[in-house]
Amino acid sequence: MTAMRTQRSATLLLLLWIGVSSASAQTVSRSAGRGAWPQGGQERLIEIFLDHATAELNLTLEQRTQLGVVLSETMDRRAELARTQFQLHRGIKEALSNPATEDDQFRRLTDAILAVKRQEVDLLDWQEGRLLEVLTPRQTLRFMMLQQQLAQRIEEMRKKKRNP
Repeated sequence: MTAMRTQRSATLLLLLWIGVSSASAQTVSRSAGRGAWPQGGQERLIEIFLDHATAELNLTLEQRTQLGVVLSETMDRRAELARTQFQLHRGIKEALSNPATEDDQFRRLTDAILAVKRQEVDLLDWQEGRLLEVLTPRQTLRFMMLQQQLAQRIEEMRKKKRNP
């Protein structure tokens, strides 16, 4: 069991490393330095998404309630990771722009990048486990696809807003 989890985590880490990361994490990370969510915005987004997921997955009221908790916790954890990524990105820019930056600093930054990617994988594992406590495996996969679609729609709306 541990070997299988390690292999799955290694695969996810590899995918994240080459850029196949969660669109929703990318979306949150872009807004991390700006206070991410307006007052009540996160709660409203969760409610709208849960309405859609409830209809798509034929969820019970209990499942919907439990998913709301999982989503809220996941978004909070992603926001924290996004803040860390934002700070790390700033440190990388500073190190790269300073010709006097020592190699040890670049090694520490590389280690920090990998640590954040591992945390992203851990978050995905945690979320999958929590979802499987509430949903069937089929519903869990479909729910994760719905999350991905939502993140893509949000990103498309942001692109249109930047480039009307």
